[in-house]
Amino acid sequence: MKVLTLLQATLLTVTAHHVTASPSDPDVGEGYNFLQDSVKGATDKLVGTLSPDAPEPPFSINQDSICGGYFAPFGTDEPSEDLFKRNSSLEKIVPIINVAEEALNQPIPTNKWWANIIHVTDLKNLTNYAAWSNPYAVKLPRTAPYGLQTCYSYTYRQIAPEVNGTVKEYNHSYHNDLTLSSQEFFSDEPKYEVYEWDEGGAKLRTCDQSSGKCMESALVSGMAFVSATYDGLTPRIDTEHDIVDVDDSAPGKFVIHLNNSQTWVLYASDK
Repeated sequence: MKVLTLLQATLLTVTAHHVTASPSDPDVGEGYNFLQDSVKGATDKLVGTLSPDAPEPPFSINQDSICGGYFAPFGTDEPSEDLFKRNSSLEKIVPIINVAEEALNQPIPTNKWWANIIHVTDLKNLTNYAAWSNPYAVKLPRTAPYGLQTCYSYTYRQIAPEVNGTVKEYNHSYHNDLTLSSQEFFSDEPKYEVYEWDEGGAKLRTCDQSSGKCMESALVSGMAFVSATYDGLTPRIDTEHDIVDVDDSAPGKFVIHLNNSQTWVLYASDK
């Protein structure tokens, strides 16, 4: 049986004003040429500075084309293996952890928002840094309690003193506000595996090494919920705080009040 859990911290709603451009706008109307003051204008100036005795270029310049010319690729062939020797030397500089074996046959992102969970720290394989999905920070702990650890970082925001009326920086401390875990993870440390990724985020599975059963999660930038789908595992939650109250009056919904003034809503379903 599979069980789906969704976890969400209660948030304040903020209304933002925005302006929408329409065809009636004088500067962004129908027929507006966004290149008129950029590429085309620069090209006109460049061509105008050429000496009248300069030879004709071996190619024609089509200033009105945005599909070819300046925007055409130099080539689509893969890099030469003779010029660029492929090896695993990068592994010594930025060692990779928590990546599934079947995903190692492709380029691994090194600067994605979630990349912290697949790179080691100065403590090597003992810990990793949090990944900031916002509004949450998530971590894959290497010590119990194991699972997908979540921190609502806004609670711990530290604002630096103002300098000339301006705040120069702010920072957040990290806490285990709530961890989506499993009872089976406490026999042995589970195996964390990022097994798929795209522009939106990454997919993670956390597996019990004795049974091979896994908890799967999707990590997405800006996600409102932290989720996990359990297959053959016993769901469990953990926190470093005291749970002062749990409201389970609605089926499948648990409102969890912590002693740090946070309120989390946990949804569970076996469908």
